[in-house]
Amino acid sequence: MKFSTRSADNLWKFLVLRFLLAGFALTLAFLGLCPSIFAQSPVPAATGAAKDNPGGFTPGWTLGAKFEGSYSDGEGSVYDVGSALGYNFSRHFGIDAGVPFYFVTTPTSIKQKNPGAVSGIGVGTLFADLRWNYPNKSLNYSSAVHVTAPTADTKKGLSTGHATWNLANHFDHAFGDFSPFIDAGVGNSVMDTKFFHRPFITFGYNAQFNGGIEYDPGKFSFSASAYDVAPWGNQTVTSRVFRCGSAAKCSASGTTSDRKSFTSSSVSTGAADLVRDNGFNAGVDFKPVDYLDLEFDFSRSVPLRLNSYSFGIGVDLSWLLRPRAR
Repeated sequence: MKFSTRSADNLWKFLVLRFLLAGFALTLAFLGLCPSIFAQSPVPAATGAAKDNPGGFTPGWTLGAKFEGSYSDGEGSVYDVGSALGYNFSRHFGIDAGVPFYFVTTPTSIKQKNPGAVSGIGVGTLFADLRWNYPNKSLNYSSAVHVTAPTADTKKGLSTGHATWNLANHFDHAFGDFSPFIDAGVGNSVMDTKFFHRPFITFGYNAQFNGGIEYDPGKFSFSASAYDVAPWGNQTVTSRVFRCGSAAKCSASGTTSDRKSFTSSSVSTGAADLVRDNGFNAGVDFKPVDYLDLEFDFSRSVPLRLNSYSFGIGVDLSWLLRPRAR
């Protein structure tokens, strides 16, 4: 019996799809058994060169899953498995919603100061995104509104207990394989990025900026950028690594200006300088096939004197499900 290359390819895609869908179903089943431990979504909005989608979004349903996280020198690790279901109404507008599941590890130095802390494992807050994409030869533009519901267990350090919103904008222009870009956003919480899953979350108004360049010759792409977080008004920091005890009440004992208060207090409040931040990022992205994305990233926070090493494994399940011409 002949076994053609096409048959082998179809069998491989079938097995991969079955494996991913089984994992996705198990994740959903687990989430359904844990309704009391939701937390904040790490999904970044409006990032990446628009040349990745030169014609805009592909209309129709979208489904994706991603495993990502950051290790920060001496301050713990934050990992999450996330999934999102969405729909693109046109090549320029789409929506999606989902929930992540977090795994937070705490260094021994912090554990010794906080022996009664609850687990850092839990389901993240429900989130939704409104997304716009307008590719153009002169200037590519994309934007997103990211909102979360306060459905998390604050004792786990995965939510501030407030609804959050962020508006993000991305601009880039391609000069061959090089694409200078600028990201600018505003919101009431500092969002995680693929470069830096912070060992804390914040609640308070801020503006975020990131500018740099991406080099994308093919399956590999490389980026380097500098970022700045400019907050204003009162700020609240909820630590992911120094968590509340199971019977304790999570609240700040007073205001502080210690930027590393997240290593010694579950909740801190203070002025804008408490969360002000700036630094630089670098990343490598590898896309071996259209539905799989692998990345490794580095971030340096200057005020926190903190290095973070991040990774991401993303799967576009909608690409696998979508029928394609042969």
